[in-house]
Order: sequence, then structure tokens, then C-alpha cells
Amino acid sequence: MTMPRGGFTDVGLHTGGTPRATSWDLVQQTLLAVLQQSGVCSADQQPDAILALALAHLDLWLLSQQLQLLRPETATADMLNVCMSMLDSAARKAAALAMDGHNVSSFEAQLQIAAQRIQVATAERAVQEGNQYMLPASSSDQGPGRSGMSGTWRLPSGVVPAAAVPEALATGRHAAVANATAALGALPVTTTGSTDTGAAATAGLGHKLQQLQGLLQALNQHSGDVAAQHAISSVEEVMFGCAVAGFDNASSRLQSAADAEALMQLIALYRNMVSMYRQSTAAAATMKIEVRSREALLTWVAYCMMFELAKSQEPLVRSYNVALSWRDPQYFVLCDKTAVEATLSVSSYLYEHSSPSRHQLFSMSDSGKGTAAFAVQFVAQDSRLSGILRQHQLDMDLSVEKHDAEVQRKKQLFAQLTAEASELTSQISTLRGQLRPLEAEQADLNRQASSLSRRLWELRFAVNADKLVEKELLEPQYALVQSQKSAVDKKVSPLQSRKNTLESKLADVNRQLQAAREAPASVIQPLPKNTQNAHQWVFWLHKPTVLSSLADISLLAQQLLLPTPCSSDVQSAIQVTDMVTSIVQHYNTHQVSRYHRPVQLFTGSQGLVKPFARAGVPGPSTIGPRYVDQITSKEQGVWYPDDLLPVMTWNGACTAADNSNGFPPTFNPFAAIDTTITADSFTERLPAQHASLQWTMLQLGSRAATPLDRGNLGIARQDQKPCWMSKPGYLAFTSMRAYPLMQLRQLCIALREQHLPWGHPAVVALVKQTVYQLGDLIWTNDSSTSSSSTGSMQLLWRRHWEAEGQELHALSYELQLLAEKLADAPREHDAVLLLGQLAAYLADWHSGCKEAARQFAAMTSKAAEQLGKQLQQARAHNQDGIARQLQAKQSKARALSLLCYGAGPLDASDVAHMLQLMVLVKHGDLLLADTALADELQQLRVQCHWVMVKRLPAVLAVLQQGSGISRRHAVEGPAGLAGSPLMTAAVAAVLQWTPPELQWVQLTTAAGHAWAGFHAEGSDGHLYSLNILDGTVLLDGVPPSRLPSDILQHPVYHCCFGSSNFDVGFTATGMYKTLRAIDGCYYSFYWAAASSTSQHGSTGSGRELVILETERDTGEQLQLLDVGVDGACGAWGRELPLRLRQLHSHWLNRQHKVIVLRPKHFQQHSVSFLIRYGVSDRIGGQSPPAAASSASAEPPVQATALWCWRVPHHLTSEHWLSLLSNYAHQLQTQPMVLADSSEHLRILGKFEDAAYIHVYASDKALSAPSAGSAEAQGAHVAARSVSTNLVTVPELLFELPRFGLEFELRGGCLLSKAHSGYCLSKYQQLVGQVPPRDSAGPVCAPAGAEMEGNSGSTSSSGGSSISSAVHYTLPGFRQYLVLEPVQEGSSDAPRPADGYGSKMVLVPAGQVVQTGSSSSGGIPWAGTASVAAPKHASATLLVHKYAVHPRFGHLRASDVLPRLQLAALYAATSSLMPEPGSMMTGAQTAVQLIRQSWVNRPLSPEEVQHLETAAACAGHLAPALRLLVVELQGSASQLQHLYDLAGAGGEDSGTTSSSKSVVIKPEAAVEYRLQAMKVLPGGWPLHRKLRLSSDVEVQVMGASSTAAASSMPAWKRLGQFHAIDASVPRCPVSPAYVEECEARLRNLVTATHTRSALKRSHSWLGLKRRQPDNSKCGSGGISMPEYPLTPNKSSSTPLESMMHAELQQSWEAHHSTSTPTAIAPIAATVISSMQVNVSKKRQEIQGYLAHHISYTSQAAGAPAAAFRLLQLSSSVASASLLDLMCCAWQPHMLPELNPFLSGSACSRLHEGVLVWLQLCVLEDKLARLGQHVRAGAAAASLLVQELLVYRKWDVAQHPKWLVFEVEGQLQIRPAQYDIAEHLITHPGAIMQLNMGEGKTRVILPMLALHWAGSKKHVVRLNFLSTLLHEAYSHLHQHLSASVLGVKLLLMPFHRDVTLTPQTARAMRAAVSRCQKVGGLLLVVPEHRLSLQLKWHELRMKGDAASLAVCEELQALANMPYCDMLDESDEILHHRSVLA
Repeated sequence: MTMPRGGFTDVGLHTGGTPRATSWDLVQQTLLAVLQQSGVCSADQQPDAILALALAHLDLWLLSQQLQLLRPETATADMLNVCMSMLDSAARKAAALAMDGHNVSSFEAQLQIAAQRIQVATAERAVQEGNQYMLPASSSDQGPGRSGMSGTWRLPSGVVPAAAVPEALATGRHAAVANATAALGALPVTTTGSTDTGAAATAGLGHKLQQLQGLLQALNQHSGDVAAQHAISSVEEVMFGCAVAGFDNASSRLQSAADAEALMQLIALYRNMVSMYRQSTAAAATMKIEVRSREALLTWVAYCMMFELAKSQEPLVRSYNVALSWRDPQYFVLCDKTAVEATLSVSSYLYEHSSPSRHQLFSMSDSGKGTAAFAVQFVAQDSRLSGILRQHQLDMDLSVEKHDAEVQRKKQLFAQLTAEASELTSQISTLRGQLRPLEAEQADLNRQASSLSRRLWELRFAVNADKLVEKELLEPQYALVQSQKSAVDKKVSPLQSRKNTLESKLADVNRQLQAAREAPASVIQPLPKNTQNAHQWVFWLHKPTVLSSLADISLLAQQLLLPTPCSSDVQSAIQVTDMVTSIVQHYNTHQVSRYHRPVQLFTGSQGLVKPFARAGVPGPSTIGPRYVDQITSKEQGVWYPDDLLPVMTWNGACTAADNSNGFPPTFNPFAAIDTTITADSFTERLPAQHASLQWTMLQLGSRAATPLDRGNLGIARQDQKPCWMSKPGYLAFTSMRAYPLMQLRQLCIALREQHLPWGHPAVVALVKQTVYQLGDLIWTNDSSTSSSSTGSMQLLWRRHWEAEGQELHALSYELQLLAEKLADAPREHDAVLLLGQLAAYLADWHSGCKEAARQFAAMTSKAAEQLGKQLQQARAHNQDGIARQLQAKQSKARALSLLCYGAGPLDASDVAHMLQLMVLVKHGDLLLADTALADELQQLRVQCHWVMVKRLPAVLAVLQQGSGISRRHAVEGPAGLAGSPLMTAAVAAVLQWTPPELQWVQLTTAAGHAWAGFHAEGSDGHLYSLNILDGTVLLDGVPPSRLPSDILQHPVYHCCFGSSNFDVGFTATGMYKTLRAIDGCYYSFYWAAASSTSQHGSTGSGRELVILETERDTGEQLQLLDVGVDGACGAWGRELPLRLRQLHSHWLNRQHKVIVLRPKHFQQHSVSFLIRYGVSDRIGGQSPPAAASSASAEPPVQATALWCWRVPHHLTSEHWLSLLSNYAHQLQTQPMVLADSSEHLRILGKFEDAAYIHVYASDKALSAPSAGSAEAQGAHVAARSVSTNLVTVPELLFELPRFGLEFELRGGCLLSKAHSGYCLSKYQQLVGQVPPRDSAGPVCAPAGAEMEGNSGSTSSSGGSSISSAVHYTLPGFRQYLVLEPVQEGSSDAPRPADGYGSKMVLVPAGQVVQTGSSSSGGIPWAGTASVAAPKHASATLLVHKYAVHPRFGHLRASDVLPRLQLAALYAATSSLMPEPGSMMTGAQTAVQLIRQSWVNRPLSPEEVQHLETAAACAGHLAPALRLLVVELQGSASQLQHLYDLAGAGGEDSGTTSSSKSVVIKPEAAVEYRLQAMKVLPGGWPLHRKLRLSSDVEVQVMGASSTAAASSMPAWKRLGQFHAIDASVPRCPVSPAYVEECEARLRNLVTATHTRSALKRSHSWLGLKRRQPDNSKCGSGGISMPEYPLTPNKSSSTPLESMMHAELQQSWEAHHSTSTPTAIAPIAATVISSMQVNVSKKRQEIQGYLAHHISYTSQAAGAPAAAFRLLQLSSSVASASLLDLMCCAWQPHMLPELNPFLSGSACSRLHEGVLVWLQLCVLEDKLARLGQHVRAGAAAASLLVQELLVYRKWDVAQHPKWLVFEVEGQLQIRPAQYDIAEHLITHPGAIMQLNMGEGKTRVILPMLALHWAGSKKHVVRLNFLSTLLHEAYSHLHQHLSASVLGVKLLLMPFHRDVTLTPQTARAMRAAVSRCQKVGGLLLVVPEHRLSLQLKWHELRMKGDAASLAVCEELQALANMPYCDMLDESDEILHHRSVLA
């Protein structure tokens, strides 16, 4: 298939797009041309009209065919979209025909049927789904004798593991050695160190590398931090030692390619080991940057070694520079002298091999130019590669020759065929000349014969004489002509046959000629033709192993300088994306061509560096001329890859170490990176709580790169000083690394002045970074430093530092002074963590520092000894808590002491002290309740391990030199020669009875490999063992007072005990027991033989670990059960719920037959669940069947029932025995059961995974044993099998613990315990039937009102009733629960409430996911949606609650986040089919919900996620949705700077907040504009529910696109229709009806005289007092008591007189009001009957509105027909109930909903809308009254209050208030209106109200709706800061998230916010928009005052920028505000007024 070559089909080709299919357009135009030009149409027919009619019928026919496929099971979202699209297409065409004057009545009828079929199928599908999720009928519904609970249940069962006894102990020497070897945890060591002698010392480097590989592979099998540390350190020791010795030293040189490969493999193993260590918890104890630096250094050492090998094997390498820069190691952070010297050696080597005149080898910094030049030279000199190239050239020449031969052959064939074709053409021409006259004669004879034959046929029945004569004359003529014709045919036939044969042959020849002319297949050569290019190719394809390894290590070494993890900026800088062709793949593919196959094939290979080319290989058909006659040379048709120049590419080392670095797939490690980024990446990060000081850590290395003001930043940023640091200390801290050359002096000053807390983590990190980082390197030629004239490499900032009086001497002096000072201050010994390591580090350069380090070690050791004495006293007094704290301090002091030996020279005393300390630290492990202290000790132990593994060679050297230690096999071997007092003393530190002289033997394997472990057999007959790496000491194979490593590393132990260890004793039975109680409990550990009934924790040796807990006080014993590796709990607990298995530890008590479930950590004893077993042989009174016997040889094991009780939260802290004895009645009522079948569980399972649902049965259902019975006290009852016993359970409790939900089955009703007063609805899908309404068709059917499910499925035969009655929402979404109010009454038999009250929908909170398809109950679903929830058992999940509006049925959310999730759900379930209640599609509903979620605060990540989901799922169905999402995100970020913490910093914060601009995708705006500008047939604009408001359009796109929406159709403008007027009668319900009903209700109260709160307020506030309305007084009047306080007029002051006057007015106002005392007896009857009548009236007027607002008469003409057609396809909006509410205050919407209504008809309908809304309010009021009546005397006061409420205001003047009432289901009280009316008519008035009078919830919204609607002012609501959130939430829910759509603006301001003119302008723009859209501005006094103070502050600055901001703020302050003050007395208090 060829691509288009232009023309009208080439649409989008120029942009690389797919050509648009234009076939249907061509077909239509062809049909039109046929109708116009073929003459088919008569004169009065118009071809275009006929075509339009035909296309409309075609669409209708296609729709009918599609509808035959539509059934409930196929009515998916995709199918509905197809059907609705086809319906829309047909309706639009029919509407266009109607507007053209066609009669489309039949068409309309067929479309109505089609639309109804779609509605029926969708409704049936919804009903079927709803029927699948119906709760079982209650017992009252099932009839007598049937259970109210559907399903069968049983108790879980299990096989409790048998008691295990300790395994028999092996005895004897061999058993002790075997046990010791297994428990010692010794690690192998290499024999490659500097201390080795003999063959190991003289072995080459290759042998050492192989040994290291074996060591790393062996250590990889060990767990723990010591193994990883030892592996890393062992490799570094060898590699760094080689670098220090010099790369030209024989011991440091690689000898062969095999050595190079071994080195590369070792580097990979080493880096993987480092990567695993970084990911472990132990890595937190070390500087991450130091580990990374050592990794980089080791790789750079390997590079130098590889380059040296390449030099020796390939002399050409010496002519090229190294790829690495000698300056780059300046970033490394190294903590020992060997590493520093190795770095200097590396830099020296790189410097010596760098010359400006030479190219770099294997570097990408020069774009590979040097490497290319090297490749050309190398191949030219190398005989092997030159031979390969010559062989390829010969093969390529042969391919060319053979290709040319084929060309010549085809040319010859082409010439032969051409001549043959010419000859045939000539012959055919001759024959044609001969045939031409004969054919002419033949044609003439044929004409004559035809003429004569036709005439003779006419004369065949002739009787006329003349005709008979004519016939007789013609017959001879005809015979003659036939004879002549036959003669001519005989002549023509052979000639024609010959001509045909020649023509056929000519055609064959032409075909052969065409094939011969085609050029033969082209040749794609494997190598370039150009020699230099070919050299490059051959080099990369066949380079030697050494050079390949050098290339790999070059790029790897450079890669390790890149920041990790890689940031986006670095990614963009290093990413390489333009590589197209693999050189190796091309070469290996094209060596063989169709013309030649080489005798020898060469396979190209590549290492980690892969050669690629940026150009591509052309297609074979595009190479060379197309025809052979165009080929003029041999090279034509042959392609050489000369354009494919090899370029080095790098994908990383392809190891696990690079997986998490974040590098691009292909990148250039030599790419230019800002040095600041590199320096920062090699800077240690401070702890998170000190991140504000991170800037002090960065140092750029050189003076030139250091900012000039760096030293002053600490002074300027003193406001950032943390509280734990003094001001001098802060200045010292910030100036430490200010300048590179001054940092050592700054450190000396800090040590002298002592202002820094040396033990603080931030100070430790700063000083280590200061001392350890190398900094600038410098090459010196000073003869004093080197005997060679070539010079040496030095650290610039350490140059001459060792001279007398320089920094090193000063540091030594200060450290010694500090050591003396701290010796007597044990509280300050934390400083040794830094100072001891610092002194040890410097000890390698200065002996005085060693003395300081030993002083620090001695002082901490001494402190540990003193703590030991205190520890003995605490243990003597049984003070366990104090003892643990003292032991922790002692262990910490010893660890600090050991860290002082991390560097520097060692002697025998040092090694002895180190071994003793390591042993004591190891055996000082203890359990701590203080987790912070435990973590600190764990990190110190890791650092101690680092000290031991790094000093291992030196320690072994001292031990071997001083003790003559021998080596022997781990189990057998000769005894040692002499004793080692150093190791003996170390063991004696733990085992004081150790013999003074021991013969120590180093462990080795059978192959002779040494281990870091030693054995010694004492004279006392015991075997002593020592691991010198981690300090483990064993006595006869058992750790003294510690658990062995095989137990510590066991999964069962680690699960509950973690890394804790204990002081234990070893019993004769092989059991380890703790020596002291821990939280009142002793623990025992032992190994037992595994059996078939044992737990999962058995080891590979057939053993299982048994852990027992014994209580000190009671002696009760619990055994820890093993849950297994998979957490399945084995045979004993596999039937327990998942959370019980995974989130708890399980402790078995065999005496009481109890399993106690506690938290996993062993110290947490709170009881969550109790499980009893073996105490009953039946469930529910039924005998169980016998269990199947085991197939094993052991006796049969039977399962037993598990009675599992959940412990109430308030009892979890009780002891489990107390729970069994004292609280048994609270436990046994609800044991846990399992479901074999349950409808309730299945329905709950659609909300939560059934694996996480717990079910509990009541005691009525299960015959539970008494927890406090004799069995509970320990009586033995044999366990029996009850694994399958089933019972029917009537009362259950369902718990959803991850959501915190519980549902209790009581009286057949599932009551929600989390939502009091609610139960699960019978119908668990939002699907139901709308009760029939009088004259109310489906147009205005509520979306979810009075949801009642269907009792069964419906069929298509009843389609009309189904489609009009069934309503649904969120089709395809099931993950929710529907709750409904519980009817008040008896608690024993609760029932769902009828009538008033809103349902509640619970939906999991989370990301909405649109799934492809799913199925349930045989009904496949496409386009379904779900909420993604975590799958792990420990997850805590949230629930969003949505209320179903009782009247309108839509879902209402109480906050923005759940509302946006609801929008995402509607978008994910959307189709083009509108939902029957809301008359909106899911996408349109999502648009409405997002409008209602408008905020101007920053959105949370979850809210942004829901917005993006909505746009992605339904943006294609509603283009406005995408724009609305962008608008909301833009509004939310417009005032980001007010919320941004970065903007709250000072001027030096370096950041400036600004309002974010709205980012919109151009295609989204274009799509919306195209849709908005499209005008439907009849002139109707875009669907009103898909249009954006002009404000949003301007905000998003800069201009409004709704001109079409406001334009009037031509037919309406010209009056070409009959308006509907007389057919719309007046409202059937009189407006006075509501007033009459309210009057009747008021008359039910006997006392009718009331005084409003407003009048009382007037009196209290001194306003003009109104006279009481005496007409409303009782018959007897009111007796006014006399004012009790009589003022003394003679001596009273004016203030006193004023106060008495106010008090008297208040007295009279209070006593002038009588309280209603009685309610008429007929109140209940009146209320009930009125409720029925009002409901009927409301239904009547609702039907009236529904009918007339959608009515179009036939007299309206063609526009009406078009309107009805478009309504069928939902192209134009249909009115819903919510639309009618909007019409209350927007009457102009009525002609939009029905453009055929006249003005008077609209007025009558508007009047009807107002009456309907008043009836809705009255109906809700009557429902509340009915509730109060049923509540009885408890609600008497509420009943009176509700009866006296009536409407005093005009609904026509305040229609928004009426809508506010209907949506909020409330009624404005007369007193509330009086207050609002007074404030409206008296601006500035102040009203005093009592609590509960609706000030915030009613009156403020009334005033806001009144004033904001005018848009003349910015309505500003002033709240107290404590009330702002509550007020905002309420107003947002009732004003913003409603049809009123009022926007709420927040503007929180703080003086720390940094303002710019742009951000200030954004604030003013936000307020201005708030005014334009009639929004509300919510503020608090603090925000206003802060903004005003900010204005003063900026004005005083006086600079241009500040004055510009002041100008904007002044404009903001001068805007027209209308202020309303909530809690005005507090807001107007003097403390809130700006002075």
C-alpha cells in the first residue's frame, strides 16, 4: 500500500498524520452528480433535496439495523454511544428536512420508537443490575417459619499444632565445634592484603581479583550488615592499595585480557553489593555521600588500571589522553588516608596522561572525535583487524561484481527482448496491413448481409405482389453476399489467427522485457567504502577485549559523577534521543547478500558502550536507478554505510545498581552539567528537621566559584537560627564551609571557642563534610615535596598543613585539650561520636591526634565501667527499667570508644581494646522501650562493624605477628601453636572464668580459605569461639547470655522481636531463657523437631523454632504460633480472616485452649481477639461429621472449631485471663463466623473485598461455651472435628475494619453503627421506579426521588412504562452502599423509614479508574468504573458520604473532594444517553458538579487527580469539561502565593510567588469553539448544558464563544411560527393556597400572640419601639409585672440611668410576649390530611409544568417538528426539575427550554414555578411536622415552633430565597425575615440575636443572595477566624454547590507574604471577578489588618516596586464593598482595629 501523493486525499500528510478517509464524501458527491446529470429527476424534483431525503432514510435504516443488536445485555456504554450517535445523525437530517418544508411526521414517529427502544434497553439493563444487588427479604416478608437471614454460616476451624519438646542435644567435641561453626556467623576473608606472605603475596593481581569475586559471591549468601560491609571493604582494600602502590607497580598491573574481564566482573559485583547496602536500614548509620564517593573512587582506580593495561598491550593508546578529568575527584568525600592517597594517585595518573595536544580516548566530551581518530589509526596498524577489513572489502567487491554481472545479464536480456519485441511488432504491423482491406470488405459485406437479412425478415409474411417480387429479388442477393462473406472470412481467419498469436507472444515478451528492465535487488554493504570510515566500523565491531573494557569503564567512571537520583534538569541535559541505527546489528545483518555469501562470517560484538549512527538505512527499493538501462556504473544499486558514522552510546552498566538512578534510556555521561549540581550531589544531606541549614553544607571547591557574599550569609540569615544553637554557634556553623581555604582554620576556631554542640547530628554532618571532602586538587613541582621533577598531586586546602604551627598541629592541640576537658564531663561524651572519629582520621597524618583519639576512647571506656557499677546496683534492687537504661548508656559509651579506632596506626594494646569493646558491644544488645535510643544504638553498632571490617587487615596482622595463630579446617584440623592473649582477654570480658591461656585456631574451609572466626579449646574442657568482626563469643557453640544468630535471623523471631536480643541462659534441655523479665514476662527459645502438624517455621534441617512467653506473676505460658512465610497460618489458622492472620501475632495457651491475638511486636500486650478451641463438640446443636484422616503415617489429626471473639476497644488493655473470667459476657455474644453462602456478604462485597469483611454471630445463633466455665479455667476437653458444620444464623454483625464501618443485622434490617439512624437499603443500586405522577411524563422525572427497586425484571413488551418509570444513575458503577433512615419505633424490629428523609450513599475514597469491561451475573458491562483501593490488609481507607436529595434525587456531597470524586465517577460511567431523572448525560453531570466545586484555594493532589480523571474519561463527550477543569485549576492557583510557604520567607528566600497562568491545550479550546459555533437545523445553538458561561470562556480562552447561543433563529425573528399562548392555562393551584394552609397550621396553636425576635432586638438596642399588636393578644390580655429595679433618680449618673432604661425595655419586651401553651387536639389529623392534599397539589402543578414546558403544537410548524426531533436525540436540552428551579429567578430560561412559548405563556409558567416551589417548601414542612407528631411530647416545643412558621415575604421579589428554601429543605422563619428585612432597609444597622436563631445558616445567606445579585458591590462577609472554616463549608454547600451557583472567594493574607505587582494585580483581578459574577468574599479581621499593615510597610520602603504594589493594594481597597459582619461585637472590638 503506497502513501498518498497529493490531491484531496492528502489530508494531514504534511504533518505526518494519517490520511483522512474521504470515500463517503466521494460517494455522496457522486450520487448528487448522478441525480443532477443522469436525467433521473423530473423537472419539479430537486436532486439535492432527494439526496438529503435518501441520506436521512439511510441513517434511519442503519439505526434500525443497529437497534436489532441492542438488548439489555448489550446495552453497554459503547453500544449506547453508537445508537445515540446514529439517532442524533438521523434526527439532525430529519430536522433539516423539516426546516426545508418536508413532511417528517412518519420519520418523527419512527425516531420516537427508536429512542424508546434505546430507553427500554437501558432501563431493563439497569433494572437487571439493580435486582442483582437486592438485600434478602426480612423475616416478616418471608412468612412464618423462615429465617430473616439468607445464607449459611459456620465457625472457622483448624488443627492446633501439637506441643513440641526441645530436640535432643548433641554432645562431644565434634558437636560443639559444629554448633559453634553454625552459630558463630564467621565470614570468609581474603589472603590478598598487604600482610600476606608467601604465594598469596606474590600472586598476580588477576589472582587477587578472582579471589575477591569468590569472596563477594560467598558473602552474598550471608545476611546482615556485617557481610555487606566486609565485602565492600575487602574490595576497596585491594583496589585502593593498588592505587597507593602506583599503577606502574608490578603488583598493581593487570596482565591480560582475562584480568580485564575479571576486573569488570568484580566492579559489577561490588556495585551491586553497594546498592543492596544502600537500600538496607544499616545504610542510615553511614554518610551516604562517603559510600557513593568510595564507589566512584574504586571505579576510577579500575579505570587507571585498565588504561595502564591498554597502554602495555596497545602502544597506540599512549598517544591519547585519558577520558577522565584529573580535577573531578575534588568532589569525593573520603574518611581514611588510604582512600585519600588512592585519590591523589588516580589524579596524578590522569594528570600525567593528559596533554592539550592529544585527543581523549573513549570520551564523549569531544563528540568522540579522539576515539574516531584512534580507531582509524588502530585498525591501520593492527594486523587482525586489517585482515578482517581486507576480507570484507574482497567480499564487498565480489558482491559488487556479482551485482554488476546480474545487471549486465539483465541488460543483455533486455536488448534481446527488445529486438524480439521489435520484430514481433513489425510482423504484427505487416499482418495488420494485410488485414485492413479484408476487414473493410468484411465489414461492408456484414452491413449488406445485415441489411438484407433485416429486410427479408420484414417480408417473411408478405402477400402483396410488389413485396413478393422484392422478396424474390432480394433472396439471390442475400445468398450472393453470404457467399462473398464466407470467402472473405476464409481469407481473414488465418491472418487474424496469426496476428493474435503474435500479439500474445508480444505481450509475453513485453512482460519479460519489463521484468528484465527492472534493476536487480540492490546491495547493502556491511561496511563503509571509505577506508577511514571502515576503520571506525571495524574497530567498534572487533575491538580487543582490553579496549572494549576500557571503553566500558571510561563511561561508567564518568557516570558515577552524575547526580543520583537523576533530576529532570539533569535528565534533559544528558539524554540522547537521535540514535537510529545500531552499527552491530547492521553489520551482522548485511554480511550476506543475495549475490554473495562470504566463506567466513565475522560476528560483530559490543560491550556496554554501543556504537550507533544518527542516520538510517535507506529502503532497498530506493537505492540506485529503477531500470537497468539507467545504470551506467558498477556502483549504482550498491549502498555503502558511509553516512552512518559510529557514535558511542551509553545505557548504563545494565546492573541492579543502576536501576533506581533515574537515568534516561540512552544518555551521555560526559554531557556538560552545572558544577553546582555536581557539587551538591556530593554533599551530605542534613536530617529532614534541619533541612533549612542545608545551604551551609554546599561548597563549590574553588575560590573563583565561591560567591563573594558567602561569608556574610550566616549573619544575614540569623532569623533561620534553630533553637538548639546559640548565636555564636550559628555563626560558627554557617561560616565553617564558607571559603575552601579557610575551613580548617574555622574548625580550629570552633574547637577553641566551643560554641557548637559537637554531638548534634547536623554538626556531625557538617564537620565530617568539611574534613572528609577533598576539595581542589593541585599539581606541584616543588622539589621539597618530590624528588622527581615531574611533581606530585596535592590537596590545595591541605597544602603544607602538616608544617609546624599550621592547621594540623592546631587541630591536634585543640583535640587534646577537648579530650582533657571532656574526661570529667560524662554528660558531654556524645561529642566523642564526632571528635573521636575526627582524631582517628587525623591520626594517620599526625601522631598527636592518635593520642587524642586514645584519650577519647579511654574516657568513654571509663564511663562505661562506672555505668557498670550502677548497673549492678540496679539489678541487685530489681530495677529492670533503670537497669536497661544504664545498660543502653554503657553500650553506647563502648561503641563511641570503639569508633575512636576507625583510623590511624594500631598496636597490640589498641587491638586488644578494640576486640574487647566489640565483644562488649555485641553482648550489650538489649531491648529498649525508647525506640529513638534503640535506633541510635543500632546505628552505632553498624558504625562499629564498619570500624572492624575496615581495620580487619591491621587487626589480623597484629594478631598473627604477636600470637602465631595457625589455621585449621572449620571442623577438624591441627591445634594452634601458641595462645593469643589479645583474643583471650576479649573473651574474658564476657566470660570471666576463661582460662588465661588459650590456643586459638583460625577457621578455614576444606579448600583452605580463611574465616574471620577463631576456636580455642580450654584446659577446662570447653570450646571457646570468637568472631572478631561482630564480637560474637560462643561457649561450647552457645552464645553466653545471648541468643545465637540462627535464632536471631529466623523469620518467626524477626517478625515479633525484630533486632532485639536478650540476656539469656542455656538450660540442660537445650532451651534459651531470658534471665530477667521483660514487661513482667520471661521468654524461652528452643529448637524442636518438625512434624506434619508443626508450624511453618521449620528450617531446611527439619527443625522448627519454638518461642514461649511465661508471665512472672501468674506463670501462664503462651506459645508464639508461626504464620508461615506466606502468612497463611498453616493448618491451625488458614480459615481465619486475612487481617487476623497478617496484622497480629498469635499466642497459644494450651491449658485454657486459647489463642490470643496481639499486635505483632512482643512488647505490645493489648488483646485484639481471643480464640477458644476444643471446648465444644457441636455448633448450633448439630453434631459434626468426622474429619478426614491424614494421609501420613502419623496418627489422624482432627480439626477443631475456633470460637473467635473480638475484644471491645475499651477492654483491649485487660489481661486475656481477665477477659475470659471477668468479661466473658461481653465477648461470647459475637463470635466470628465464616460464610459458605450469604447474600448480605455478597452485596457488601461490592463495596469491600470480602476477604477483609469480618462477620460475627450473636449468641442466639451459636451455642457458645461459657468463657468463664470450668473449661475456661483449664478443664481438658478433647478437640473434635467440626470443619463443615453449617447453621443458619438470624442475627449477625458485619465489620469492614479498613473503612471503620459496621452493620448489625437486627430484625431483618442491616443497621449502620457508624451512621446512627441509618440502615442498608433493600435496593443497593441507585435504580428504581418513579411512582406515577399526574400528567408528569418522563421529561421531568426526578433523577433519584423516592428510589424504590423493582420486584423483578421487565421485558421489552412493556417498554413504554419501563422507560418512563425506571430511573437510575451512575450505570456500571457498583462500588457503593445505599443507606436509608430507620423508622422510629421499637428497637427490636427496626424498619426503613417511609416518606421524608434522605438516603445516604457511601463510596470509597480513592482514584476513579475506568475499567474496560466486567461481568456480574451473566451481564457483561463495558465502560464500567471503580475506585482503586489498596490491597494490603493494614490499609486505612476513607469513605465519602453522599446524600440523595429526597425530592430531586441527585447526589449531594458535603465538601469539594467528594464532589470532585463524584464528578469523576459520572465522567467514567458516561455515555451519550441522558439519565432519565436529571435529563443529563454523565459528562454533563460532571460539568455541573465541577461548576459547583469552584474554589480559589490550592487544590489537593487528590482533587487534582479527580479533575484529571474526569477530563480524561469524558472530555471527548463534553469538550466544555476539559476547559472547565482548566478554569478551576487556574482559579485555584491564581492566589497560590497567599498559600505558598516559599512566599512566606524573607527577602533572601530566593523565591517569589506569582499567580499561575491558566494552561490550556489548544486542541481542547478548538474543539469547544467548533462545537459552540455549530448551529443545529432550525437555528438552535449548542446544548445549554454543554455551554460554558461567558465569564468562564473569557477566563479560559480570552473571549466568549457563545454568540450563537444568544442569537435568535431566523424563523423566530421573522415570526414564521405560531406561538403557544392560549393552550397554556393559568396555574391550577392558586398562589393563596399556601398562605391558607399556613394559616390553618398556625391556628392549631392556642396562644396566637407572639412577638418576633426582631421587635425584641429593636427594644434591646434602643431603636424605635413598635407597639405590640394587640389584635393578636389573648382574650384576657397580658398582665405586665412591674419593673423590679427602681433607680435612685436623685443620685444616679447618666450612665446608670441609661442602663436602667435599657433593662426596663428588655423587661417589658420579655413580658409582652406570651408563650404558646397548647396545641389543638386535631393537629395530627389536620397535618396528615393536609400532607396528602399538598402532595397531590404539588404533583398536579408539577405535571402541569412538565407538560406545558415541553409542549409544542402542530400549528407551530416546521420549527416545532425540528425541535421535537432534536429533543429525541438530546441535541437540545429537555427541562428537568432542577431547571424549573432555575427558572424561578431566571425567567428567560423558559423560552430557551421551549422557544415556542409566548410572553404571556412564560409569565403564567413562571407564576406556576413559584407556586410549585412554595408547595415543595410546604410539603417538606408537613413532613417535619409529621415527624414531630410521631415523636410525641419530646418534640412538643419543636412542633409549636414549626407550626408558627409562615412566609411573610414576597416570593416574586426574592425568588432566590425560595430556591434556597427548597434546596435546603427549610423555611425562613418570620423573625429571620424581619431581621434580614431590617438590615436591608437600614444599612449599617446592628442586630443582636440569640444562639440558634439561624444567623449564619439562614440570615447571612439571605442577605448575601440579596446584595450579591445586583453585582454593584463586592459582598464581603467578615467572620472570626475560628468560625471561617465552618461558615465557608456551609455557604459553599448551600450556595455554591447548588443551582444558585454563587462563587465564594477566600483571600487569606499574612504579612510574611512577598508581594509583587503581578501578585497584587492577581488579587485585585480575583476580587473584580468576584464582583462581576455576583460572588461572595469571605475574610477575617486578621487578614484585612495584615494586608493594611503590608501596605504601610511597602509605602515606607519607597522603592519603585514597593510603590507599584501599594498602588495595586490601594485599588483593591477602594473597590465598592458591601460588608456584613458576623459576631460584630467581637470583630469591632478595639483590638481588631488598626491603630
